[in-house]
Amino acid sequence: MNDIPPRQRQAHLLSVTALVFLEYLQSVMASFSSRYIMGGIEAAPEEFSLAAAAYAGVAVVMLFKHRVLVQRWGYRRFIRFSLLVFALGALMTGLANDVPMYIAGRMVQAVGGSAFFTGGRVQVNHYRGAARLGALQRFAVGIFLGASLAPLLAAHLLDAWGWRAVFLVMVPLTAVVAWLVEYAMPDHEPVEHDNPGQVHAGGTLVLVAGIFLLQFALERVQYDVFSGAFGLWELAIVAMLALGAFIWHDWSRHDGLIPYRHFVDARFLVGLSVYFFCYLVSAVSSYMTPVFLVQGLGFTVTSSGWLLSATSLFGLLTMLVHFRLAQRHAQLKHYLWFALAVLFVHGWWMSGMTGEVTQEALFWPLLLNSGVFLAVAQGTAAMGTFRHVDEKVFSHAYQVKNALREVANASGVSMATVVLQMRGTLHYERLAESTAALSPLYGNGVVDPMALGANPLPEALANLSSLMAQQATLMACLDYYWALCVVAVLAAVALACQKKFV
Repeated sequence: MNDIPPRQRQAHLLSVTALVFLEYLQSVMASFSSRYIMGGIEAAPEEFSLAAAAYAGVAVVMLFKHRVLVQRWGYRRFIRFSLLVFALGALMTGLANDVPMYIAGRMVQAVGGSAFFTGGRVQVNHYRGAARLGALQRFAVGIFLGASLAPLLAAHLLDAWGWRAVFLVMVPLTAVVAWLVEYAMPDHEPVEHDNPGQVHAGGTLVLVAGIFLLQFALERVQYDVFSGAFGLWELAIVAMLALGAFIWHDWSRHDGLIPYRHFVDARFLVGLSVYFFCYLVSAVSSYMTPVFLVQGLGFTVTSSGWLLSATSLFGLLTMLVHFRLAQRHAQLKHYLWFALAVLFVHGWWMSGMTGEVTQEALFWPLLLNSGVFLAVAQGTAAMGTFRHVDEKVFSHAYQVKNALREVANASGVSMATVVLQMRGTLHYERLAESTAALSPLYGNGVVDPMALGANPLPEALANLSSLMAQQATLMACLDYYWALCVVAVLAAVALACQKKFV
């Protein structure tokens, strides 16, 4: 039995697709454009990752309050408010001239954008039987369309109008989605909960403090790992204690924000681990791959956007095939084995690339990651994690999963910036040492490894420095792909040890 009127059904399904499309589009475009955004607001890599951590912190807090706000306002009004705030945040971010304004804009975006993924998925539960399978496919289509079109759209916006357009374009898109929501989304929940949650001021304060302390520690620990790691680990422990206290406090209440006791079990926790791994790999790759293509290999932004969009769009076909296969062969572990094997091949293949590689040669290895691994691994996680979750608490379970997603995304951006900064610096220093060995005049400021003459022009020195920076970036990215192979092997070992996803 479906509770969406037939005349509104197609518009409602389109609104489900549009909500998740909007969230993924903005997230991936921001990652693709990261270097241009940093240049535009004069942000250091750690400041950019701090913005990602701030976004995640706000999003996590809002996700924990998602269903309480829905029960208070109704779904249509809540999503409409979220879209308005998201558009306001996009406007603030697009008009930012410095780092503080950019971070403030992203935090406002997080207040609204955090509702889209959970809200879209919960709307699927308005359908029953075969109709729900179709609604799930529409939901997944929004994910892959947003992720695949984002690089292409971002590339053209960067080329034509600059980084600000990456955020400003979201304002009219949000208005279109808001119109769809106003027309097609019902106010009531698919399944009402017997005991609506209540906001507790003290618990909320502890949650906010724990989330922001944890995000700050995750963002800073890799920069201060040698100079101030002890203090940051203390900060992380305090954050974890605060979050533990919030969960314990919420667990003991019959009207807590999240009724953990009704859905948290070993299978759910294993599923969350799979999700976290997928989101972390996706976040790091979304940051690293554009840098590899544009700064490491020297491809244009537009051609890189086309390449990434084409390989990501293949994930839509993979998702549909995986969906059909899973209905006949439900062995979740086999799909995860396959996904990890694909991830390993992707990392191994990419690690062997040289500066002379063509875009045609990059198509297939890139497709393995965005077009196969992510589609199969995330699809399998979705099939297994919520299998035994009652629909009355499904929204809460999905809120917890998406809160973990925000932490994974912020952590991924931090990890990617650190890899590029640390490994790039190391390779640049080694290249400089090699250049010094070739030129006895290097220590006096004269570099002549390319027979530039005894008194090289400043332009020639600048060109050589630029080539060294490009080569260092390329080598840092290759290090990442080698590390991805190791990570895939370690994940396979962990998969072999668990017994819940079979």
